[in-house]
Amino acid sequence: MHPRKLVRDSVGFAVTQYVVRVALMLRGIIAMRLLDPLSYGAWNALTLLLDYGALAPLSTQQGLDQAVPPRIVAGDPLRLERIKRAGLFNIVVLTALFAAGSLSYLVGSHGRILGFWGVRGLLAALVCIALINLSFYYLTLLRSHGNIGAVSMWFILQGGIGTALGLSLIPVVEAWGYDGAWGLLVGWLAGTAAGVIYAQLQSHGAAPLGPRPSRDSALLLRVGLPMYLYTASSVVLRSVDRLIILRFLGTQKLGYYSLSVIVLGLLLYLPDAIAYVLYPHFLRRYHAEGNRPEAIREQVERSLQVLAVAVPALCGLTFLAARDGAMLLLPRYLPGISAARVMCFAAGAIALANLSSVVLMTLGRHRALVVAAGFFTVAGAAVDYTVVRLGRDITGVAWATLGTFTASGVVLPWLALRGLQVPFLGRIRWLLRFFLPLAASLALAFALDRLMPWAARPGAGVRLVRVALNMGTFAALYLLACFPLVRGLGLRQLLMEFNLPWLGGRRSPETPDA
Repeated sequence: MHPRKLVRDSVGFAVTQYVVRVALMLRGIIAMRLLDPLSYGAWNALTLLLDYGALAPLSTQQGLDQAVPPRIVAGDPLRLERIKRAGLFNIVVLTALFAAGSLSYLVGSHGRILGFWGVRGLLAALVCIALINLSFYYLTLLRSHGNIGAVSMWFILQGGIGTALGLSLIPVVEAWGYDGAWGLLVGWLAGTAAGVIYAQLQSHGAAPLGPRPSRDSALLLRVGLPMYLYTASSVVLRSVDRLIILRFLGTQKLGYYSLSVIVLGLLLYLPDAIAYVLYPHFLRRYHAEGNRPEAIREQVERSLQVLAVAVPALCGLTFLAARDGAMLLLPRYLPGISAARVMCFAAGAIALANLSSVVLMTLGRHRALVVAAGFFTVAGAAVDYTVVRLGRDITGVAWATLGTFTASGVVLPWLALRGLQVPFLGRIRWLLRFFLPLAASLALAFALDRLMPWAARPGAGVRLVRVALNMGTFAALYLLACFPLVRGLGLRQLLMEFNLPWLGGRRSPETPDA
């Protein structure tokens, strides 16, 4: 692939991911405003099923990612087609098993999802899962054959149709006597169906449609297993709090807790984008320098420090604005605002854990990453369950989840720094530098929220003035406290190396000329 095309495709795909993610966050906010907490909680519950449905093919997709490109390079069309058909066989069979198991369990248990959506809603969701998994089969092969533009367009098409149509259908289905949440489901199903058709047309024969089992079926599952285990653990870790709330506190409580999901998604936009951009950058530099950890150590330390300062700043500002913002935009969801404000600070820990996981993948330390992710997933579920059984509400779940994420944010950077051969005392010093800003952000935000005047004054104008005063004071004090931590890091150069679309500026030295 020509270097200019590689750069163009990479930047285009990154921009696409950012745009789609912003669109989905806006969809969530608008849908929450249009729907009551019970209806939006039911939609949130169904999205949990969609998230877990994407894990149904086990490690097939990750196996295709790793096994198809070498066979393309080898130039053996028969072996290439065989592994593609084996992958499709795995996807079809495992998705069908997931659908049958889910339908049997949910219908037999007469749970909350069935009570709201009925069998028709479950079937529609399972069809959507099947179409998504088929789409990912196409997208994996399109990416392997270098057609990144088609992959980017799929996300725009599927996300655009699903969001626009879903929101526009809410008042329509309500006029027909159905709950407005059905509009979101129908829109997402239509967007996914359109995406499948587009991906199939773009494949031009690169993605055979006839599934066929072979010895490559087991090969794909084996090759992709380490990455799949981490991906699956991450999905469960980020959603187990919602599962516990749905199971033990109910659909309406999950609707209130959706404020936390929106806040967390908003705050993780920047760190997730940075981790996405830095991963290939780390890989190139690491392999170009003979797989020496010290080749990327300095940039990893600086990147973690920048995130450790920047994300808690956003956490504190969001905490101070969240309550009054919810009063103005989403007054029906105010019972969930305490949990959402607690979860603001979870983003600071997750940001460190996510970038550290990228470092561990770069260094090839998949086993340590999988073990850590699995441990925190189980621990998070246990702590959330315990909190609920002790009679705590969704705010208690939020505090428990914050604790789990913070522990993960300590352990994964420790493992990453260890993999980079940072000495023991050096690792301790870096962890202190990483978590001092988060502690400062939490302390300052809580103190200002309690001490600033006009907390009980009515009126939107007074609330807006108080929020502005709180945020301004917080920003000044926080910058003063954290400036020594980023001084001398080469912040401007590092931001340019992040290569994010909204930063612009010059390219990093490793970016070829266009």
